[in-house]
Amino acid sequence: MASPLPQPMKLPPFSLLLAALCLAFWPALHWFVAGTLDGSNDSAGLLAIAAAAASIALTPKRAALARPLLLPSACLAAYLAATACHVPVPARSLVFALALTTLASSLRLGKRFDMALFALCILALPFAATLQFYLGYPLRVIAGDLSVFLLRMNGIAVAREGAMLAWHGQLVAIDAPCSGVKMLWAGLLLAATLAGAVRLSSLRTAAALMLAIVAVVAANAVRATALFYMEAGIVQLPATAHGAIGIVSFAAAGAGILFMTRRLEPPAA
Repeated sequence: MASPLPQPMKLPPFSLLLAALCLAFWPALHWFVAGTLDGSNDSAGLLAIAAAAASIALTPKRAALARPLLLPSACLAAYLAATACHVPVPARSLVFALALTTLASSLRLGKRFDMALFALCILALPFAATLQFYLGYPLRVIAGDLSVFLLRMNGIAVAREGAMLAWHGQLVAIDAPCSGVKMLWAGLLLAATLAGAVRLSSLRTAAALMLAIVAVVAANAVRATALFYMEAGIVQLPATAHGAIGIVSFAAAGAGILFMTRRLEPPAA
């Protein structure tokens, strides 16, 4: 008589495995909670967590892949090696985000790795102050260069000096709040959420995220250009117009991200 085939090992519930993973990555989880509640960062990352949780919960549960714990275990091994090498906790938190992604992807989404979910996990990390420090000035310079191009097309001979626009002896600053860092974060959040909602492949999701960056940088340059007319006194507008211009600029970028993400959606079979 033929021997019965071995039965696959039954895994614990996803919630239990998720709790175990969080316990294993406890230092990174503690850093995440402390950083999110820290006044130097904002709590916007909670929106990314909510979007990631909704992406997992609202997606019809699919059969778990073979060896679903392979990649999460590899992430745990990488985390332990990084800990032994005294890698800072913020850097190790990226491995934590990857481990969460691979666990949920394998057990709930029916794939090894979901790029949209990984992007949401990364966006949830409290890096707001760090991003503002490292990306704030370069984004202001890019916005300044693009604004100079747009203004010269309209016959206004301006020049960029650092993060300021020089015109007729006056300097109009592109200040830190107008760097576009927060707009960029929000644009990536929108793109990742939409990509997860329509179940784009990882490659298409990466394309959507890159296009979102382009859309936000362009929208921020238009915002800086519009604000130049206001700050230089060329056009007289009330003070409330400053915020309104920012809202309209981001709305335009959001509409572009929505359009491009839907265009990347594969045709229905």
